[in-house]
Amino acid sequence: MKYAEVILPLALEKTYTFGIPLELQEKIKVGSRVEVQFGKKKMYSGLVKRLHNDAPDTFQVKPIRALLDDKPLVNETHLKFWEWIANYYMCTEGDVMQAALPAYLKLRSETFISISDDFNINELELTDEEYIVLQALQIRAERNKKLKDAKTKTDTENSGLS
Repeated sequence: MKYAEVILPLALEKTYTFGIPLELQEKIKVGSRVEVQFGKKKMYSGLVKRLHNDAPDTFQVKPIRALLDDKPLVNETHLKFWEWIANYYMCTEGDVMQAALPAYLKLRSETFISISDDFNINELELTDEEYIVLQALQIRAERNKKLKDAKTKTDTENSGLS
């Protein structure tokens, strides 16, 4: 199996090793942007810093989940420069990556739960836990609606001040 050292957009002291699935082994290059799972449920886009065949002894690697671009995003010169910047400014390569890449290239997992406008369910069929979650979502939706209405009203009032 092939492995990749991946820079994550976090203030981590080192890179992390991920396994490269067979179907991606010919496609992933140094500088490629990849989707990886870090921790139990967090997803990030990282950059491949190094490819190798050395299996880690102390832990079992997680596989790279996906290759995000057809071509590498940066080259080895960029990565060496990022390493120099991290050493010079006493920060991590993840910090440098965060500063160097535009926001739309940074994948971070986030979960947002809301009620759909066309949501229709018989509340009597819900368990106690499901009902509590539904109530919380309804309260949150109402609060967000009030905030949106207040912002619209403020924007309208302010537009007449010019």
